[in-house]
Amino acid sequence: MSNRNRKTELLYFGHGYTGGTVPHRHPFFQLEYCIEGRLPAADAEQSFILEPGDYWLIPPETRHKFSRTGNVQNYISIKFVSSFGCAARVGHDPVCRYYLDRIRAVIDGETPFSAYSNEGKGIIEDYLFNFLEQLDRLDDAAPGSQFETELQTCIYDLGAVANVDDLAENFGLNRSEFKYRFSREIGHGRIKQYIDSILLKMIEQHLRYSDVPLNMIAEQLRFSSIYAFSRYYKHHRGISPSEFRHQTQVSED
Repeated sequence: MSNRNRKTELLYFGHGYTGGTVPHRHPFFQLEYCIEGRLPAADAEQSFILEPGDYWLIPPETRHKFSRTGNVQNYISIKFVSSFGCAARVGHDPVCRYYLDRIRAVIDGETPFSAYSNEGKGIIEDYLFNFLEQLDRLDDAAPGSQFETELQTCIYDLGAVANVDDLAENFGLNRSEFKYRFSREIGHGRIKQYIDSILLKMIEQHLRYSDVPLNMIAEQLRFSSIYAFSRYYKHHRGISPSEFRHQTQVSED
């Protein structure tokens, strides 16, 4: 799916419903994404609990275990190899969760591509790459890129209602201070164009990799209506969302 230098290869994916393992380690990455219930976990240094929306990235050769509770535990487990050098991380960053939810949609059969097909595997690997790239930004960001990472996270949260005033408030700045910081630390284009670039990327990931109805995509991304959603996309891309979805799926077929 990607010509990027770093390679990520999927080994295993599946839903887990009951945790319970002895401490162990293995030579590949493992990623746990909690969906329902509470998942007690531990590495060699500490114990903690994954709540719904939390993820745990477990690097190769990291000693770890999970524990049962008396209640439902639903989570996604993914095992893979990658040239990324990400450290262990427990978190719930909205951008990371966005990519994990796209992976879950493929695994749960909510897209035109079976997770067991080469196409589905490639889609999962591409979203895994994006997830790891986001973790890289969170772990190793310089001060300027930390600002951009937080800005992107805020746009992912707000969706179509994102605007300069709300973004400025998120950073504890007034409008003028935020515009100055944006120009100093990002420095390319207008803020509105930047918001649009992130929002269009989110839209096209939904259209390309899922068959979720357009009205549901519009609702998830906080457009006021499907008509506003369609007008917005056609204004920027020159075709309707349904035309983009059809063209993309035909070309991939």
